Amino acid sequence: MYNMQLRSSVLIGVATQCKYVNLNYNIARLTANQAQLSKRSYALRAYYHQPGTRPLRYGTLGQHLQETAAKFSERTALISCHENKCYTYAEVTCEAEKLAAQLKKLGMRGGDIVGLWSTNNALWYVSFLAAQLAGLTVACINPALQPQELAYALQKAKVKMLITKTECGLYKFQEVLKELLPNAAASGTINSDQFPHLRHIVLDSEASLSTTPCAYTNWRELLAAPSAETTQVLQQLSPESACCIQFTSGTTGLPKVALLSNFAFSNQAYFFGQALGLEAGGAKRICLPLPLFHVFGLSVMNAAIEHGATLVLPSARFNSAAVLESISNEGCHIIFGTPTMYVDMLVQLKHQQSLNKISLDTLRLGAVGGAACSPELHTQVKQLFGLSEFRIGYGMSETCAAYFLQTGTESADEAVTTVGRLFEHIEVKVIDNQGEAVRFGEQGELCVRGYLVMTEYLDDVMKTKEVLDKHGWLKTGDKFILESNGVGRIVGRIKDVIIRGGENIFPKEIEDHLDTHEDIVEAQVNIQRNR
Repeated sequence: MYNMQLRSSVLIGVATQCKYVNLNYNIARLTANQAQLSKRSYALRAYYHQPGTRPLRYGTLGQHLQETAAKFSERTALISCHENKCYTYAEVTCEAEKLAAQLKKLGMRGGDIVGLWSTNNALWYVSFLAAQLAGLTVACINPALQPQELAYALQKAKVKMLITKTECGLYKFQEVLKELLPNAAASGTINSDQFPHLRHIVLDSEASLSTTPCAYTNWRELLAAPSAETTQVLQQLSPESACCIQFTSGTTGLPKVALLSNFAFSNQAYFFGQALGLEAGGAKRICLPLPLFHVFGLSVMNAAIEHGATLVLPSARFNSAAVLESISNEGCHIIFGTPTMYVDMLVQLKHQQSLNKISLDTLRLGAVGGAACSPELHTQVKQLFGLSEFRIGYGMSETCAAYFLQTGTESADEAVTTVGRLFEHIEVKVIDNQGEAVRFGEQGELCVRGYLVMTEYLDDVMKTKEVLDKHGWLKTGDKFILESNGVGRIVGRIKDVIIRGGENIFPKEIEDHLDTHEDIVEAQVNIQRNR
């Protein structure tokens, strides 16, 4: 009897122990399965990091200009076809250094804002470089701005000095300034309640400015005056210091002011040039019809300087005939443009080729951005221009322009439907409306993090927080699809803007301008979408 009870107790104990073993095994298996599922889910999230094979560079645009000038002193830096001007890197650096010293003599100090309000020309190129050498921040101002729009730009960016021309074609810069500053003081400085920060206006004028208020300074006279070296100024600059301001449309319709650092723009220029192959095969000549005030055009200019390439400016404003002539006459290897520019160039090209007037034999690479490029346009441009490669890129003002670019190795489908791959040292992810990362291949909002992201929207904490979180992620406002191999595809804009030649135009900006007409009581802009 005792043995039977003992045997029964042992069996019960063994059974109970087996239950515990099975339970623990099941829990362990469930935990392992959950971990594997979590790992698989995380691996499928639309996040991609492009590690760098080359280190980031810790320097300023001014320092890199002087490095390029020392390395390629006799290489041509700039050809301004419509002005019949040509500069080597040694010459343009010398001009920029002289102007930088003169700007400091006028009272400009590190961190001050200098506005550049002009079309594509040598003045823009040299003045931008001079500002970088002097440690100034350049506000890039659209030359097409009307008086009220210019007033907003000067106020918002706190411009202390404005550099411009008297006029250029339809743009009457000096007339606009007279309208905004009818009582400019003759004391040598400008004192205006409307523009409390503005102190100097520098005009590029062939005529003497003796009949204008002495607050206006002649740009050519500044360059002609003797000046000292700017080496000491450069040594005091930090790579984190601001180098550029870009105006970008916001949800209120009024442009926001994106502040970009030297570190951001100099590295973007370096890796942009690398992606374009500017270092390989000797000096390249780049035809640039894009406006220099726009972040796309400025990024091409900076990339050319970083890698010792030649920048060719066909005309002050976009002119398709001038673009084709400059490619033919100057032997350009690379052409940039927006889709609308390429459409105009195709029409002109067909006309010119029928007359046997031009040759594009030197052209090898074309790049397009600023707006969506249709497959039909892509095919026609590549064929009629005789391009080996025609690449699509993607970027924005808040990221110093491009950070996606095709490599030239895309399949036929990818070549017309994607924006390529990331630059080095950049992270991207695609999120849903709740801020969670979607899966690869799914639509969502593109976010980017890395060295090229803007510092902030100047004096606009709320707008900055709306797009730039505490972890450094910048929301782009673009619907995007990210593949697991890092290839990106643009779906469209989340916010409703009109894109004209690569420029973002908010309907309210048009309405505000129309409302200034005396015969208009109220203006309303509606967007009719093509179906």
